[in-house]
Amino acid sequence: MPRVDIHTHLLPGVDDGPESMDDTVEMARIAAADGTEIILATPHQRDVMIRHSIETVQNLIVEANGRLRSEAGPTQRFPRIILGMENHIEPELGEWYDKGIALPINGTKFILSEPPFGSYPKYVDQALKDLRDRRLVPIIAHPERNMEFQRHPGKLRRLIEAGMLAQITGGSLLGEFGDRARKAAEYFIERDLAHIVASDMHRPARVRVPRLSPAFERAVELVGEERARMLFEDTPRNIIDGRDPDLDGPRPLLPKRRRWWRPFTRDTEE
Repeated sequence: MPRVDIHTHLLPGVDDGPESMDDTVEMARIAAADGTEIILATPHQRDVMIRHSIETVQNLIVEANGRLRSEAGPTQRFPRIILGMENHIEPELGEWYDKGIALPINGTKFILSEPPFGSYPKYVDQALKDLRDRRLVPIIAHPERNMEFQRHPGKLRRLIEAGMLAQITGGSLLGEFGDRARKAAEYFIERDLAHIVASDMHRPARVRVPRLSPAFERAVELVGEERARMLFEDTPRNIIDGRDPDLDGPRPLLPKRRRWWRPFTRDTEE
């Protein structure tokens, strides 16, 4: 089954993603060649709110899909681009959703939610509860890159047990964000604390590129092909269609931390 990439910075001139529509088309070309069929554009919510508008990103989606259709041919297929948003977890997130300036994934109940990288402020739990009270399902973006989740994977487990999902960045499995993020990503996948792997693509080359195949191969090594296909294909496709994914619950955290885990967690049950 072709892949669905649900975390990308593909729209030009909106955030820290590509600067031009030509770069957007090239990123889509690379993704298509790598086996991606649908790309969810997820511009940073705060950048859109402060510097642009929802109408701006909607128009860019139409323009990008038009360019891709015009350049497609008998041997060149492009992914379809749909709209979501990477929403910063802040105290006002529920209100921003009510105002239509924090967007869910493709108009569904699922909403990509980004925690701070270096901490886990007290307001995070309340902001996520506010989303749940609105019958939304937060998808925690790249928890493996958050220092608190690295140190205390039990915090991520509790969010998942409360009905939320977690998305790993493919590059984390390849060491692009350092050993801590890589080891956390591996641990979360092995313990069923992660449900989706996405590219978080920002540009055509170097890091955070539109290729998911290398990360898929690493996931196969960790959990086997069937589970890897759930992470890269089945679950993200269910999400963009608004369907609850068919998931097992998280496995217990390791009762005794491994030596390599020592820098990241003082107590695995915290």
